[in-house]
Amino acid sequence: MIVVKSIDDVKAFVYGGAFYGGGGGGWISEGLEVAKTVLNIAGEVKILEPHEIPDEYILVTVSAVGAPAAKERYLKPIHLVRAIQLLISNNVKIHGLIPSEVGAYNGVNGWFQSAILGIPVIDIPCNGRAHPTGIMGSMGLHRKKDYISRQAAVGGNPEKGMYVEIYVSASLEKAAHIIRKAAEEAGGVVAVARNPVDAKYAKEYGAPNALKKAFSVGKVIKKYIDENAFKEACYKAFEEAKGSIIGECLIEKTEIETSKGFDVGSIEISCSGRKYLIKFLNEYIVLDKNSTRLATFPDLIVLMNPETGLPITSAEIVEYKGKKVILGFVPRENLILGAGVRYPEAYDPLEKVLGVKIKDYIKDLFLG
Repeated sequence: MIVVKSIDDVKAFVYGGAFYGGGGGGWISEGLEVAKTVLNIAGEVKILEPHEIPDEYILVTVSAVGAPAAKERYLKPIHLVRAIQLLISNNVKIHGLIPSEVGAYNGVNGWFQSAILGIPVIDIPCNGRAHPTGIMGSMGLHRKKDYISRQAAVGGNPEKGMYVEIYVSASLEKAAHIIRKAAEEAGGVVAVARNPVDAKYAKEYGAPNALKKAFSVGKVIKKYIDENAFKEACYKAFEEAKGSIIGECLIEKTEIETSKGFDVGSIEISCSGRKYLIKFLNEYIVLDKNSTRLATFPDLIVLMNPETGLPITSAEIVEYKGKKVILGFVPRENLILGAGVRYPEAYDPLEKVLGVKIKDYIKDLFLG
């Protein structure tokens, strides 16, 4: 069992989640806010490990879906709870909650719902890093032809007439499309509860123990931040995660737009006279040195701020133009990955939107 019982623990958990967010996974500030609120309510957070629950438990995925940089985004903790309640009111039995991914916000998603509703959080996220699409966080369920996805989404500012509350039962692809559209209508982001499965399936096709792994990296980051060794925090984080640092680099140019529920853009970087390019779809997807590919999602591409020791999301990257960052990546073989990122069709939308090849570089990953 993972027990989070202090503000120091909360910070480590969120910082580690931010690292494995790889540019996405939500804002650090919002992750800290929700996690601290839960600590004030419950005193501590207990996260059950995979071996502590029976295979027949029914688990539901919780996530935030949408574009973190959207100007009208409006998501409150009560929306997280309401999404669970919508599933329950539609006769979905729930024994445990699992996050869709590891991220600063999405990695602690489930804590507030657990504190209010008494449903435990389980360390079997759908994926051991953040990812941009619903399919990638669905543990390969889209390959089960008879699986009907049941999803609930809540969000939006009611004072601006943007509040959305929706329940959908459909094929996984159709349900994901409808939920993404709901996020757009709600101003950019919605809280989602989705895809009930038994624990046996999640243990096989999810990313068991990925939260614990992120927590360990977060503890390293926090340790060095507390010592005011901010640059060291960045280097030690990559070391703990078994990643590689390219260098201390300058952000030369950034482009970002919010389109169809995603933050889409690119980052031009110079490191010791060499030019690098990152393209992102919420998460950092590809890293090129000139025309040579260095890292391809689900490799974990990470930018960190040497002034704070913290990871940088794509949603805030425009603020870093002309500033120094630390650039590096963790190869996919050193990550705990769920089945949702192991099928070639999951990458078709990314290639289409970003206009880059992805599948050609990760053929070793695919299950078929």
